[in-house]
Amino acid sequence: MSTRRIVVPLRPGSDGDATHKPTSPSYSEVNPPTIYLERLAAQWMQARGEAVPGMIYILERLPAGYALFQRPRPKDQKIYDKYLYGHPQHKPFDSPNRFFPHFQYIMENGGSSLGCPCTVCNTKGGVLPKTGLTSGFFSKGGSSKGGSSKGGSSKGGSSGASSRTSTQKAAPVATAPVAPQFKGRPKMIGTGMDTSRVDEEGTPDVYRNLIDKLKRHGTLDEAIMEPMSLDWRAEQEILPGVLSKIKKEPQWVPRAGDIVLYVREMPYNATLVRHPTTGVYVFYDRHQKTILDVPRWEAGLVGQTPAEALQEGEKDFSVSYSGVRVEPLPSPNNPDKSLSKRYKYVPVHYTRPFNLWKEYLEQVPQDNWHPTIKNALTVMSTMSLVGKHRFHGTWPEAQIRCHGIYIGSEMLAIGDTVRLLPKAHGESVCTDVLVIKSIRLKILNLDKASTNDYDEGRPYNSEAWIYGAAYTTEPSRSSKEWLTDTKPPKSAQNYPDMYPLHPPNKEIAVPFSRVLGRLFEHDAMLLWLNSAPSLDEGREGLLEARAFGRAHDNRITQSFGATWYWGDTRSEALDLHTINGLEVGKSDTERDPGAWRKKIKVMDGQPNAQVKLDAGHKSLRNFMAPATSKLPVRRQNLLPSSSDSSSGGSSRSGRKREANDESRNEEEIREQMRIIEDDGQPSMSQKKKAKVMVVID
Repeated sequence: MSTRRIVVPLRPGSDGDATHKPTSPSYSEVNPPTIYLERLAAQWMQARGEAVPGMIYILERLPAGYALFQRPRPKDQKIYDKYLYGHPQHKPFDSPNRFFPHFQYIMENGGSSLGCPCTVCNTKGGVLPKTGLTSGFFSKGGSSKGGSSKGGSSKGGSSGASSRTSTQKAAPVATAPVAPQFKGRPKMIGTGMDTSRVDEEGTPDVYRNLIDKLKRHGTLDEAIMEPMSLDWRAEQEILPGVLSKIKKEPQWVPRAGDIVLYVREMPYNATLVRHPTTGVYVFYDRHQKTILDVPRWEAGLVGQTPAEALQEGEKDFSVSYSGVRVEPLPSPNNPDKSLSKRYKYVPVHYTRPFNLWKEYLEQVPQDNWHPTIKNALTVMSTMSLVGKHRFHGTWPEAQIRCHGIYIGSEMLAIGDTVRLLPKAHGESVCTDVLVIKSIRLKILNLDKASTNDYDEGRPYNSEAWIYGAAYTTEPSRSSKEWLTDTKPPKSAQNYPDMYPLHPPNKEIAVPFSRVLGRLFEHDAMLLWLNSAPSLDEGREGLLEARAFGRAHDNRITQSFGATWYWGDTRSEALDLHTINGLEVGKSDTERDPGAWRKKIKVMDGQPNAQVKLDAGHKSLRNFMAPATSKLPVRRQNLLPSSSDSSSGGSSRSGRKREANDESRNEEEIREQMRIIEDDGQPSMSQKKKAKVMVVID
């Protein structure tokens, strides 16, 4: 009977530096590095107390960033000396025995080598302890006295024995029976708590950690959780209520974060109508039947949405409840953001979607425009994602699922019906709509990109795509074979008949830049435009606005080849310092992520802290598809923000650093903030199969 061969999976985290490679041409890479994989696996299983006699163990791979190279010995070309490269101090290991203490330490500490007792980290040479002695010698519990000493010799021998004498002194300690560190399933540090990669604020960089994990495992499908980020925790409380409210309201209702046209005051008994001769929108007195003044339109950000039902008649509450809070939009090119303080609560019918700016202002001389109009036009080529909740992919590509996206002036969410811009060839007007089923950030070419987001190396590519069911008003582009019992979107009622653009078992994927905006209900458009609307309303104005933004937003013009500005949050995309009177983002003078993380550790010290966190995360799963169960509406007027610390590796332009400012807190975090996680490959019952095919349109 043949001996069984067991593949031992790695734990999350690595300190490996892939840039550490030999420079001499006499070296060649050893792939696969079998000698290291087998010896490390055997020593590790023995150190964990899980080795079974007669079994052969082999690691699934080396930790990320490490690679084995060999060169012929100068005096005997038939013999090759092997060296392992990848140490963060750019020092090679000359044998599996010398590497094992370092390997074991980073496996037990989430990839961090801070305090590693190995001889290479401590720049000490000499005799290494035998394989059988390493179980208690370099374990986390056994290295507390001398393991973190980097200066002189260690009295307890935990620095790796700098001489034969010190090795002999350490032997009695090492041979003492040591209980296995893990009982049952080992504890893993989740990607949201792994401090081997941190962002510029010192918060664990969950997106880079997920990319590293994807590289190790080849495939990955994991929920995005950032328990060490107070921003993420706040989003988990706010976002479910925001999404629930969006699903219940018509699409024409302004949403938090939308940019709208609005008037501050409207004469008594007046309404807005289009002048039959000049085409200018004017105030019209319904009782006197006379034309009044031309309104002074402003552009502003919706900070708070109506808390009272939107319907005709007397309101039970003041306009601060039944209306919207609108803050004048400052220029992204001007550090003076005082305009935001001149907010106004106005009834909803005082507002119009900013995508219709040309229809309302085309006949008004630009000299008469309010300054906020051009401020809004300047940010029409901005984008930010909302609610990144799942990471999945197969190396070297990945996707991040999102609950929403801000494109220009509007917020879009799962389940919305949006209009699509015509393709560059063969079409001139808007005829297609899309019911959004998923919003994804694609991350591409990870194998060719630098593993350090803070250096000037090659970045990975990122693209935002929107998937869904598409319909068209042109019967010739549809097929009778695609007809189903599915009704067209609710917001498309009273528009021309809609026909499916693909079979029901397929979806269409479009880049975010093809989205014209939400499809507003026919009755609302009829009221706003005083004429029968078409799907093409606002298209010309939107294209002109995006062109204006590309030409006038300094963040775009100063970045060679850029056509969009991607922000981590809505406030960053619009370069806002305050929203609803509160400082946001980097402008928040009381923002202290380091202090927040300390408080998070205290909160999670409670027995039920993790249960509460998981419950909050599960509440968002109801928003992953249009057909969802209804959740209670939370009366929350805060503006949702995207917790992206990275997407931008893709979407964000800011750089990240690997240096950890909180070295003194790392040990405490590791002891108190562990998350149980199954790091193995998914079982057959867990693997998902695609139910639909995707067509790139």
